[in-house]
Amino acid sequence: MKINKTLTSLLSLAAIATLAFAGGGTISEESLGLRKTDLYSESKVKPAEGKFDAKAPGAAQKFERSYVNAPPLIPHSVEGLVPITKKNNACLGCHMPNVAKGVGATPIPPSHFVDFRPTTKIDKKGDIVKDGKIIKNTTDIKVVEVKQKKLYQGRYNCTQCHVPQANIKPLVKNTFKPDFQDPKLKEKSNLLDVINEGVDVK
Repeated sequence: MKINKTLTSLLSLAAIATLAFAGGGTISEESLGLRKTDLYSESKVKPAEGKFDAKAPGAAQKFERSYVNAPPLIPHSVEGLVPITKKNNACLGCHMPNVAKGVGATPIPPSHFVDFRPTTKIDKKGDIVKDGKIIKNTTDIKVVEVKQKKLYQGRYNCTQCHVPQANIKPLVKNTFKPDFQDPKLKEKSNLLDVINEGVDVK
């Protein structure tokens, strides 16, 4: 009996709210979403302007990783360091493992020195080719680890994953707190050790 009264009260409130809303007119497009602008036009939409006022390399304080094996944010200025090309990558001067410790930089992890698809090639058209045949579904390729002495060229573009942190106010507050079971993983990656976790490799 008590449940029926509660349900009746809730339905009544919902009906009153619906009638009040319907009688109050329409909702403007500008009041919807986070952009607060016309949803059918991009002419007045401007992205928030972020300030990249980071210190020079070596003088900036490192950011903690966002989660285990997250690509670290770039804490320092990237002025004069980008764009990165295969032939010109200034990041390697400080972040190669044999140099990083001496200059206080984060070393490039072992996963960046591994070719996970050594039996495939990318042809001039951009297709993935194995044994002369185009692979339509890349999940069909068996993962084989081939460790290299130099940086794997599939990883040369550092800023594809690593980005500077802009000084900007987010539209939605982020309350996420990472939980590092091993405190060492705040500073280093163990991706090669866990890359096949949860995957049936039989």
